[in-house]
Amino acid sequence: MAKLFGTDGIRGIVNEKLTAQLAFNLGKAYAIVLQNTAKYKKILVGRDTRISGQMLCSAFVAGLNSMGFSAILPNVLPTPAHSFLTRTLEVDGGVMLTASHNPPEHNGIKFCDENGNKLSKEIQEEIERVAFNIDSYLGCEPMQVGGFEQNEDLLANWVNHVVETLDLPNFEGLKIALDTANGAGSAVIPYVYKMLGAKVIAFNNEGDGSKINRDCGSLHLDKFIAECVANDVFLGFSFDGDADRVMVIDGKGNIIDGTDLMYIFANYLNKKGELKGNVISTIVTNCGLENSLEKLGIKLTRTQVGGQYIQREMLATGANLGGEENGHIMLGQVGTESDGMSVSLFLLKILLETKEPLQQLLAGLIRTKVVNSDVCVSERQKQEVENGVLTDFVDELENSLNNSGRIVVRTSGTESLVRVLVEGEDEAELKRINDLIVQKINEL
Repeated sequence: MAKLFGTDGIRGIVNEKLTAQLAFNLGKAYAIVLQNTAKYKKILVGRDTRISGQMLCSAFVAGLNSMGFSAILPNVLPTPAHSFLTRTLEVDGGVMLTASHNPPEHNGIKFCDENGNKLSKEIQEEIERVAFNIDSYLGCEPMQVGGFEQNEDLLANWVNHVVETLDLPNFEGLKIALDTANGAGSAVIPYVYKMLGAKVIAFNNEGDGSKINRDCGSLHLDKFIAECVANDVFLGFSFDGDADRVMVIDGKGNIIDGTDLMYIFANYLNKKGELKGNVISTIVTNCGLENSLEKLGIKLTRTQVGGQYIQREMLATGANLGGEENGHIMLGQVGTESDGMSVSLFLLKILLETKEPLQQLLAGLIRTKVVNSDVCVSERQKQEVENGVLTDFVDELENSLNNSGRIVVRTSGTESLVRVLVEGEDEAELKRINDLIVQKINEL
């Protein structure tokens, strides 16, 4: 059977992989999978600003309706807000239409359960199975079809939750730059910062879905860095299209990424006796974070790459801090989804409370050297890598590092790529090994 779900939901170019027909089929399939356990026969369906969002939302909701399910539509909102609302409203699950950091011609469908958590692999596979056989399922009776209700006021519930939970101070006098990538955070994030007293300089906050992530946001930092330095800001925060990740820029133009944030947050929470369990991150997280946290008496647990694996480990162990270098950070006290806005607010709270400069908070983090490559491959090459054709070759190279480094070779969950990471002490040797692996992949 073909595979629809990737690392985080289903993504693709609109009207190519991701069509209105597929959205309808998935809406119908989700309702079919839930119909025996549903309490309310209602699904929360949100979206980011992409111009395809309304089309896909309409199609998905029609699929739900055809099986007797209704939808609540908060319209445009960040993914973490959608997760929070799903677990606090009387709904059976949620769907967020977003392609996260991808460009405007892409879109995606993220599913979550009634608690706002990502679906298990087993339920994803069941939705796929039903969707591929959708013509064998009849719709509900004519007088049982579902409907929808729009409620944009629901977003205020999430804002109040974040502000109250983090117990934030007043930000009066702080000049803060925000790049919201023309995405789901374009209206709400500047509003929250202004509400807390900050002087806000906003970029790419028109909410123009035709420009979402286009040369802006957390993956395109050069222009934003220049603006942060030119405007002499206290800090700058750059989000992606659905505002579930954030990258930080200090007043001198230095980038503070997810690895830095995990170190700062773990140290702060640990000192206050509020860190629960281990810090949860992935197999590609820099070994320097693990070593530096160990010196503080904090352990790091690694999972497969992807927010769903971090979330599951946090839920299973009761941990309250997890994340990735790319700026996906989960603060357990706020919610179970990575949350760019909450992370940015929490960092400011720590800086104001400790009165320590940002670089001082990072003084104990010593990173190891890393060489990365993303190799474009065919589906055949990708499948060969997934089947372990490189295992012996990579193991031999890793052994040559004499326990001073490691190698991670993995396929992308959403793109036709093989990702190579070589980590250790000698950068020249790391580059040599990386080049050998890239060459081997290209020869497959």
